[in-house]
Amino acid sequence: MNSLESWLDRIQAVDPNEIEPGLERIRTIYESLVKDKLSSKIVVIGGTNGKGTAAEFLSQILISNSKNVGTFTSPHLFSFNERIKVNGIPVSEELIIESFSLIEEFRGEVKLTYFDFSTLAALLIFNKLNVDFMVLEIGLGGRLDPVNITDSDLAILTNVELDHQEWLGNDREAIGKEKSGIFKFQKPVILGQKNPPLTVIEATKKLQNRVLNIGKDFTYTLNIPDQTWSYFFKGRNAVSYENLPLQNLSVASLSCALTSFFVLEEKGNFDLSCALKSTNLRGRCELINERFLLDVSHNESSVSFLSTFIDRNFAVGTKISAVLGVMADKNVKDMIAPLIGKINKWYTASPNIKRSMISEDVSSLVSSIQEAPVKTSNSVEEACLIAHQETPSNGIIIIFGSFYTVAEAFPSIKHLKLVS
Repeated sequence: MNSLESWLDRIQAVDPNEIEPGLERIRTIYESLVKDKLSSKIVVIGGTNGKGTAAEFLSQILISNSKNVGTFTSPHLFSFNERIKVNGIPVSEELIIESFSLIEEFRGEVKLTYFDFSTLAALLIFNKLNVDFMVLEIGLGGRLDPVNITDSDLAILTNVELDHQEWLGNDREAIGKEKSGIFKFQKPVILGQKNPPLTVIEATKKLQNRVLNIGKDFTYTLNIPDQTWSYFFKGRNAVSYENLPLQNLSVASLSCALTSFFVLEEKGNFDLSCALKSTNLRGRCELINERFLLDVSHNESSVSFLSTFIDRNFAVGTKISAVLGVMADKNVKDMIAPLIGKINKWYTASPNIKRSMISEDVSSLVSSIQEAPVKTSNSVEEACLIAHQETPSNGIIIIFGSFYTVAEAFPSIKHLKLVS
């Protein structure tokens, strides 16, 4: 196979449900390909929401401290290369193809999922380029995620909320048990939630982790009128930063990333202002053409963040329309609950992927819990266009529900501007 596209088509065709869960498959291949223990320091980041923010900000902090950094995140918005970055720059297709070919050669009869291939490729590339740090985002859960084959030096758990219950469990305690599977014996753990599930606390005790918990060992404050925030790291090497610019990202996740740097490096000459400015995640409360607010939120917790962002940044009485497209496994009623009463009209669509919920079903669920009108569309592009035509010129249109929805919306809206 000569193109990355053909490789991706092939590995995406593998049904993960036909493969026995577990890490031994991928660990065997990993150990065959990487003979020596990786010299890089490794940070693994899990949690329901905010993982991408923590990964990107920590990477930028390390880069500003003159470190070579490999960053692995998922999913991507526009191209697969976004998942594997070195010093903030997506790696070339040639490097990815080379890694895929090597994995294919060594795997023999062992079946690998899309995430297995992706993770192994990232690790091979980072090892080849001899990075100083690997910042690795968990894709789903933690205990059985391919990233968890690494012997990480530190784990960040941003939060534990309800999502992917069919895979991880029906409550926060069960989900917390899966996510705390990324903790390693006597290695530091950073918790970005004041009241994590008891299963998380129990895991840290069993593994004798040094735990740094938000609200206790480090904290932040918000100054909404001034659009700033401040960070405080407690302990014998206390650190504080005040009046940092408030961005469209989770401050709790930013604080976790900053704390992890102090735990790993303890000292360093980095440019925090530059790191913050360089932490630019597309599709996170991103306003386009002063009209479209795109956000990849896809569960109740992340939609709550979106709702709060709207309250902080738009005047009371602003007319708000919503374009919504979700995956079939989502609890739509719970997901959109934080926005009930704020949306004047809904437009539903099905992203162009097999796992998406058909728009008629989304419309039915939205209509069942609120009174604003709902219009069903044939595509995300159509939904965006109709919403643009029907929303007052001084109103905004939020587009959310899935990475896939936001990815399809970007090319659809770039030419849609207000006509005065």
